[in-house]
Amino acid sequence: MDSARVSFLANAGWANATPSPVAGDLSTRQYTRLSQSNATAILMTCDPATDTSLPAFLKMTRWLQDQSLSAPDILAVDTESGFALLEDFGTDKLTTLISKDPASQRRYYEVILDTLIAIRNAPAPKLPEPTVQDLCDATTLADEWYPNAKPAHLDAFRAGLEPVLAQLLQGPRTVSLRDFHADNIMWLADRHPLRQPGLLDYQDAFLISPAYDLMSLLTDARTDVAPQLQHDLISAYARRTGDDPADLGAAFAALGVQRNLRILGIFARAARREGKAHHVPALPRVYRYLNDCCRHATLAHLADDLAAGLPAPSPERLEGLTT
Repeated sequence: MDSARVSFLANAGWANATPSPVAGDLSTRQYTRLSQSNATAILMTCDPATDTSLPAFLKMTRWLQDQSLSAPDILAVDTESGFALLEDFGTDKLTTLISKDPASQRRYYEVILDTLIAIRNAPAPKLPEPTVQDLCDATTLADEWYPNAKPAHLDAFRAGLEPVLAQLLQGPRTVSLRDFHADNIMWLADRHPLRQPGLLDYQDAFLISPAYDLMSLLTDARTDVAPQLQHDLISAYARRTGDDPADLGAAFAALGVQRNLRILGIFARAARREGKAHHVPALPRVYRYLNDCCRHATLAHLADDLAAGLPAPSPERLEGLTT
C-alpha cells in the first residue's frame, strides 16, 4: 500500500506534500490532509481488501455535483488501489461551529433544509432500495452488542415496527445520503446558500422515504437538537415541500426508531469488539432520540417492549463498554 500511495501521489503532482491526519469515521477508510505550496487536498484511502465503497463514493459525488450541491471535487483517483485525492473543504465542521455558538444551530439548519429538498426533488440514480426486512435486520446489532439487551423483547418490538415501515415504504422514495448529520457537513460560508453545506460520507446512499435524511439530521448522535427546534424544523420542511405534517411526523418517528436502534448497536459493537469507544458518550443522546420517536402515536404501543428489551445506558453500562 505504501509504494502504491507514493506512486499515486507522484502521478497526481503531490509527491512533496506534507501529510497530517484527519479524524475518520467508524469505517476502515483513512483520511489525510496534504499541504504543499499554499494548497491543500484530502487523500482518502480505501483498502480494496476490506472496503469497496470508492466507486459508490465517486458515483454519488458526480450526482451531487450535477445537482449544483457541494461535494468535493475529485482531483485524482485510482480505484484499483483505493486512493482518491479530494478537494479540501477546510476545517469548519458544522458540529464544531454549533458547539462554539449553539444559537447558530437554527440558522445553519434552516439553510440545510433547502439542500435536503434539492436532493429530494432531483431525479434519482440507480441505488439500493432497502426492504422492511433489511431495515429491521439492521437493528439486530443492538441485540448482540448493547449491554443487557433482551432479544426476545426487541424481536417483539420489531414485529410491531414491521407493518409501520411496510406502509411507509409504499410511498415515494428519494435519494437519502443516509449518514446526513452535522459531523458530515463542512460549512463553506463563501458559497451560495444552497452550496454552503459541504457534503461528506455519502457512499452508502440509498432510496427511501424523503423523511430519512431530515430525521438523520435532527436525531444526530453527535449533536443535541432540542425538541422545540426539532419540531420547528420539521414544520418548516413540511411547509416548503407541501407534505402533510401528520404523515411526515409519522415517517420521521418510524425511521427514527429504526435508525437510532441500529446506531446503538453500531456504537456498542465498535466499543466492545474494536476498542473504538469515542462514541460511547453519545449513547444516552441516541437512546433519548430513540425513545422520543417511539412516543409517536403510531409507535406508542411498542414502547413497553422497547423499554424491556433495551435498558437505559446507565453509567455502569457505559463503563462496561469501555473496560
